[in-house]
Amino acid sequence: MRRLKRAALKDLGSFELLDGTIYHFDCLETHEELFLYGYDALLGDANKWPEPPEVYRKICEARDPAAALELFKPENPWSAFIDPAALFDTDALVNERRLVPISYEPPEDLSE
Repeated sequence: MRRLKRAALKDLGSFELLDGTIYHFDCLETHEELFLYGYDALLGDANKWPEPPEVYRKICEARDPAAALELFKPENPWSAFIDPAALFDTDALVNERRLVPISYEPPEDLSE
């Protein structure tokens, strides 16, 4: 039974919440969602989303929000298109446990 459980959790990431429970997330699915949300936010279209992805709300509930946020930082930030940690005020997220979006102006339309 333990082997089955370990195999099921293989592709899952996790972090501990304030209440002592463990929040598990599908790594691939979550990174995809964070990329799409970040892309829209950088284009000034974050309002397309009724609310930020669930993992951000769970980071607010994490025992160690800074460590939880670190799980989503790109391996090479200089070549990454999206840094999920740069979409919200990190100080407010880590110290106050609240989401304060960093607003981005839509890029200028250069199609003319």
